[in-house]
Amino acid sequence: MDLEQLMKVEVVVAGSKRAQQTRDVASFVSVVTAADIKQHGYRTLSAVLNTLPSFYLSNDRHFTFLGVRGFGRAGDNNTRVLVLINGLRSNENVYGAAQLGQEFSVDVDMIDRIEVIRGPSAALYGNSAFFAVINVVTKTGESLNGGEVLASAASYGTHAGRASYGKALSNGVDVLVSATLSESKGQRLYFPEYDAPATNNGFANSGDYENFHKLLATVTKGNFSFQATSSNREKGIPTGAYGTLFNDNRSLTWNGLDLASASYSRSFDRGSLSARVFGSHSTVRAAFASDASLPPNQSTALGDWWGADIDATRTFSRHVLTVGGEFQDNYKQNQKNYNTDPYMILTDVRNQSLQGGIFAQDEISLFNSLVVYAGIRLDRYEAFGSATSPRLGLVYTPDAATTVKLLGGRAFRAPNEFEQHFSSYQLQPNPDLKPEHIETLELVAERLIGGGVQLSASTFRNRLSALISQTFDPSANQVVFQNADAIESKGVELGLKVNRGHGPTGQLTYALQKTEDRKTGIELTNSPRHMAKLDLLAPLYVRNITAGVDAQYVSDRHTISGGVAPGQVVTNLTLVAPLAFGRFDLSATVYNLFAIKYGDPGANYQLQNTIPQDGRSFRLQSTLHY
Repeated sequence: MDLEQLMKVEVVVAGSKRAQQTRDVASFVSVVTAADIKQHGYRTLSAVLNTLPSFYLSNDRHFTFLGVRGFGRAGDNNTRVLVLINGLRSNENVYGAAQLGQEFSVDVDMIDRIEVIRGPSAALYGNSAFFAVINVVTKTGESLNGGEVLASAASYGTHAGRASYGKALSNGVDVLVSATLSESKGQRLYFPEYDAPATNNGFANSGDYENFHKLLATVTKGNFSFQATSSNREKGIPTGAYGTLFNDNRSLTWNGLDLASASYSRSFDRGSLSARVFGSHSTVRAAFASDASLPPNQSTALGDWWGADIDATRTFSRHVLTVGGEFQDNYKQNQKNYNTDPYMILTDVRNQSLQGGIFAQDEISLFNSLVVYAGIRLDRYEAFGSATSPRLGLVYTPDAATTVKLLGGRAFRAPNEFEQHFSSYQLQPNPDLKPEHIETLELVAERLIGGGVQLSASTFRNRLSALISQTFDPSANQVVFQNADAIESKGVELGLKVNRGHGPTGQLTYALQKTEDRKTGIELTNSPRHMAKLDLLAPLYVRNITAGVDAQYVSDRHTISGGVAPGQVVTNLTLVAPLAFGRFDLSATVYNLFAIKYGDPGANYQLQNTIPQDGRSFRLQSTLHY
């Protein structure tokens, strides 16, 4: 590789729990940097993921759900992706949910890079490393090197502010603290399914609001580090979901997640050692107004857990051996549902559980150009017993510009506390649920063709079995979660990336896939056949201003009610002027530039066939550096 290409080599740590170049990782890897986030005006983790090949979103105006390679169940709480913050698991312990919207713990401006490892990675990480592992690496005090104050204003009555400070001190301590606050009135929405005088002629006037705050603190000295995050988000429910009254603003949810960990890491001559202890708390509170004459029904889910993990790497001869283990004590997994007037408890489930796993992976250099990855993990859960997750990969690099990867693996998703034990007049518990599994076979090829141009291609086959789904039990006249479905998905992904180190840069990707029920051959709902993504960045040579354009095409998707959500292309435009007036960064973004009208497929708890998404909207932002 020439000097330009060497400067563009990307390094990730989530692929094998140690620093590696992306070409050496036994997975198809994407990396999104802080510069990408800034120059394209991304405001949520989900918006970043939506720009990647084969990833797509569904927003029900309450939460954002991620689809991967044709599988995207609306309302599934993102349980089949594992989200890490500096390597710390952030999926909570009642729903198994990964938070991707504004409820995510870290402000995107405090992210240094996002590592996306596609395919099953349960051989290293265990539960939820099903379709992908997403590792969010935060900035350091050294990278911030001072203070920042941010203010932004956006459409729909949205205002946000952030204050951050980071520094590498003379005594060797690196410290970063950041706080973010945002309020949004939301917009007035129209739903034709509710177009009647009794339901305000289909208009939800002010139920789309969203307020949140986030805190981040990291401290590092030598081999020791500490991190803590805290996030709280309140969101109205404007769609009449869950049988609530339409246009009744008493229906809402409040999400909170607190994560803290202390770590020790040390590198040796031919190896390394890392250990961490962590403690976490999650809260979900919801109010469901279903009777105008009564107070809303209340629902809560409280989770507390602590644990520890350790891993060690040792290099000898032609081997790089990584071993480790993880333990987690879920000492609170409580769910409660009740009416306040008259007071009546409908559900009160109080549980606790233990889980743990051990793993080993060997990287064997058979030749200078061929490396074999062989790994396995054994997990143990009180609820259902054991789960074994193997993986095997071949990484072939015949020359400095070419990489070919043949990958296979098996992963699991454990049934969560809600699926096993929550009960209501509509839903019966099922403590006998077993984990669902995915088996993947994938071939990846990447080629640098000179001049900063890179080509990539992959083809994959996913087979899902024992998938946990809601089924109807006629004997009890209730819905129950069962290990009921088997799914197969096949597809190809193509990519072209251009980064010459000067002038315009960008990438274009295309994905073709088909995902269907293995028993019936019927294609899944919310599963687009085609996806194409484009992002471009160009300097305007005026006061160092850059223009960033990203566009996402998603083809038609079938809906649960038997309809179709038409395909669409959504384009966003961002202008960034760094240090335009001394210490100020200025940016302006137009989202959905061409005001495309489109909707995402509705979920089974909503009346709507599709949920309308935002039209053209704007955001202005100023950041003061001091």
